[in-house]
Amino acid sequence: MSTDVRFLDSPLGWPLQHWDVDPQSGLLPGRHESLLRQRPEKYSEMVQGVTGFGIYLIDRSGVIRSWNRGAENITGYSRDDVVGESFQTLFVDEDVRAGVPRRTLEFARANRHARDEQRRGRAGGAHFTAQTALDALRADSGELLGFVEVFQDITEAKQREERLYQRATRDPLTGVANRGHFSEMGTLEIERARRFAEPLSLLLIDIDHFKRVNDTHGHETGDRVIQRLAATCASHLRRIDLVARLGGEEFAVLLPRANKEPATEMAQRLRRLIAEQRVAIDGGREIAFTVSIGLASLRPTTRDLAELLRNADAALYKAKREGRNRVEVWFE
Repeated sequence: MSTDVRFLDSPLGWPLQHWDVDPQSGLLPGRHESLLRQRPEKYSEMVQGVTGFGIYLIDRSGVIRSWNRGAENITGYSRDDVVGESFQTLFVDEDVRAGVPRRTLEFARANRHARDEQRRGRAGGAHFTAQTALDALRADSGELLGFVEVFQDITEAKQREERLYQRATRDPLTGVANRGHFSEMGTLEIERARRFAEPLSLLLIDIDHFKRVNDTHGHETGDRVIQRLAATCASHLRRIDLVARLGGEEFAVLLPRANKEPATEMAQRLRRLIAEQRVAIDGGREIAFTVSIGLASLRPTTRDLAELLRNADAALYKAKREGRNRVEVWFE
């Protein structure tokens, strides 16, 4: 009997009744669920030779009852390793503790289908990202018979996707957000702040006498100064804050849910922390550097991100004019 089933041509998101198989197998379109209900062992035999996807049966108590060649290839677990074991065996320990396997089965039981991207374990302790399609199997009476899951390893695709995202949104020198991503997120944060009547502030940070650093110590040292500034900001801000390099030695920090007072405290703390940093140069020596910071907070009259940036830039210009290594706040 042919096992050249057409799972390889079917999106994982399709319900079982839409999956088709090679006509030589004798299984007509739309007959998967019927076969699973009436002869699950026949179904297991039919999909045993499929290598591109993991396909296996789970009984209604959550115990694995079959395991095809694709599942073995992807996970490294043999049939003897998993058949008779709990569904949660396939998950990483952290997700088991968080109840992910239990919630997945409960969702499929209640909704008939569960589609997800999940971390799954491999033999030996590694893990991978799986695209999963779990379907509940019920008798004509409605009684739950068990589940069938089809899964695929999409780790490489997710890694490529993440690399593309990083290139599109991150500054290559520092790893913080680039100007384009900052503009996109800043606009969204302003809309969110207005919708929920929450405060928002913006810092513009510029390295003092940066041209002198480059001219005296070279551009490599200048790059290290920029990197140290970015790392200091990123490591001393809240998770909801966004640090971005706008270009050259100029940075922006978006502070959601922060009005002028806490934003000023944060700006002063960053200024002091940056002044304490040291960057190595040739000969085992070190140099220090300082920054000037301009702060602007969102007001009802602020039209958009561009205006908020202009206000912060005016405050930054004042900080430079007043002697540098200081924080100035924009007032309307």
